[in-house]
Order: sequence, then structure tokens, then C-alpha cells
Amino acid sequence: MSRMVRTMGWGLAVMAALVLAGTALGQPPGKPGGRGPMGFGFGPGGGPGSNWLILLRVEKVQKELELVDDQKAKLREIGEKSMARLREAFPRPEAVQELSREERQARFAEMRKKMEALNQETRKAVEEVLLPHQLERLKQISLQIRGTQALDDPEVAKELGITDEQKQKFAQIREESMNKGRELFTSGQREQMREKFEALRKETDEKLLAVLTAEQKEKFEKMKGPKFEIDMRDLMGGFRGPGRAKGKE
Repeated sequence: MSRMVRTMGWGLAVMAALVLAGTALGQPPGKPGGRGPMGFGFGPGGGPGSNWLILLRVEKVQKELELVDDQKAKLREIGEKSMARLREAFPRPEAVQELSREERQARFAEMRKKMEALNQETRKAVEEVLLPHQLERLKQISLQIRGTQALDDPEVAKELGITDEQKQKFAQIREESMNKGRELFTSGQREQMREKFEALRKETDEKLLAVLTAEQKEKFEKMKGPKFEIDMRDLMGGFRGPGRAKGKE
């Protein structure tokens, strides 16, 4: 197994620990095209697609953006540096499990802040590599994947003119969803959990979109650009790294 794959595996272990701690806004993990946590970003507007590096490792996204080899090499270097910093910054999951509930919550809050800072740094680095039209399309794809979670993104909120009152309603809806998600996660009904999480996700999406005005809904859809199909297999395939051939380590 290559060093890149091992570092990605450790990063996923850290993210899984955050999910289990209930810090990811109550969204079910691992739903293709859904809102489960993925990437470094667990702050406002996070979820799968909030981490540009993961998206840029997906061959389908690379083709859509028409990345050249030089760009792929630079992005791979940015990714390797980010993963190295991730490994250095966070403790092993088994060490976290030994902490009390209060200690874990405090530790995960600290880890989330570090992830947010790292995500912002990597975004700036990526912006220097991509051309303007490539960056614009990447943002559109990111919006499509994040869906309603993107409404918490400061940049998206500013573009849509989200009011403080709307933000408060979003927070209330997400808190209710998080509580329901925790109840489902601890219910022990594993066979029905996926279906119930999917129903909860749809219900939450509908409530969040209902907060928007007709004009905001229309603009939000336009911001997503032309439809781009992607699923969890695409994202998992992206862990090989930009420009890396399938089946090679």
C-alpha cells in the first residue's frame, strides 16, 4: 500500500471519529450524493464536496475541468502536504476513545477548528493552480454535492442575501435534524437505519429550502451550473490522487 493511500486512510479515520462524536450537523455519513461529512471541512457549509482536494482527485472532475498534467502534479503536491499536516495534528482514534465524553467533545471541537483552518489554506493554494473558469466550475460541482448544507457557507449566504433571521431558522432546523439523527444512530435498528436517515435528509432539505424566498431558490439553482453526476464510488476513486492510474499504487 502506498504512502498516499495510508495517509488518506488515516484522514478518513479521523473524520469517522468526528462523525461518531456527533459533530457533523446530524447528517448520515456515506450517502452517495448526500450530505454526509467528507473532507476536512466540518465548519459552515461542510459536507462532501466542501473539500476541493477530494473533488480534484476524482478523474471525472479532472476531465470536466480539463486539468493539464502540470496542474494535476501541483494539486497532488498540495494534497500530500495537507495530509501530512493532518497526520501530525490529530491523535489516533484509539487514544481519543480512552477520553471521557466531555473530554472527547472538547477534543473534537479543537480538531474541527484545525480542520477548518487547514481547509481554508488548501483552498487558497488550489485557487492559485486553477484558471478562473476551472475554479468557477469546481465551485458549481461543490454546490451540487453539498446541496442545502452549502446554505451555511458564508460565501453562498452572501451571494444569496441570506438574512440573520433565515440563518437562525437554518440553525433550528439543523439542530432538530441532529437530535433526530442521534436518536436513529443509537436506536440499534441497523437494517432500517439507511432508509430512515434518507427520509430524515429529505425532510431536512425540504424544510431548509422552504426558508428561502422564490428568488433565492432560483438563484441557488443557477449557482450550481449544469448538472454534474457523481456518486460515492467517484469520490472513493479520487483517493488515488490526481493523475494516478487505476490499479496502481
